Amino acid sequence: MTSTERTYTDKVGALEEYVHRSISGRQAAYGRRDSDALAAMAKLRRGLGTPPGRLPELWALTLKDMPEELCDPSSLSIDERAGASTAWERAVHDALTLHALHQQSRTQPMHRRDRSSLGRAVRRLGVSAGAEDAVRSRFHVIGTAQDHDARLTHLRGLIGQLRAFEIPLDYARLAVELYKLDTGRYADQVLLSWGRDYHRNPASTTDSATPETGDNQ
Repeated sequence: MTSTERTYTDKVGALEEYVHRSISGRQAAYGRRDSDALAAMAKLRRGLGTPPGRLPELWALTLKDMPEELCDPSSLSIDERAGASTAWERAVHDALTLHALHQQSRTQPMHRRDRSSLGRAVRRLGVSAGAEDAVRSRFHVIGTAQDHDARLTHLRGLIGQLRAFEIPLDYARLAVELYKLDTGRYADQVLLSWGRDYHRNPASTTDSATPETGDNQ
């Protein structure tokens, strides 16, 4: 593995860990109806579809303690050096705000690390809703979306459906996938992974995994 590949792998790992850590503690507190967590989730939901940084009330929730690997000035484009959001920042922002929508009014953790990929979750959704063709079509639209905003709009609708049926998702993994799709780097791998997880997993409406609090490392 080259130095560049190691650096990229390190950054992806940092993104996953940052999103997992940011979500897991908050959703555990949300399940206890902690007032700060309730307020934070409400703020994050208001940030859905907005660019990172637009809402000052979200700065501490989406930008604080961002891993140094993701803020390396040497890796920034000219626009990013001038203040444009980075793909890493967009991935964090989108994952945290989508999770806040998914977790709304749910006591069970909707972020499950290493358990629920998007393809597997969508498969379960189609069976649970009794609408496999319609759900699969919406999933395909997300996969063929040509830009960030269109992808996020369709994904937001799908997350709303997952929430309705209380089907969890691994948001740390989703953040990495959104980054890859946003930049085009390894985008084909993401789409292949979604297809595999959708078609190779049994169509079950139950999760054989034991319940989690969401704060495991």
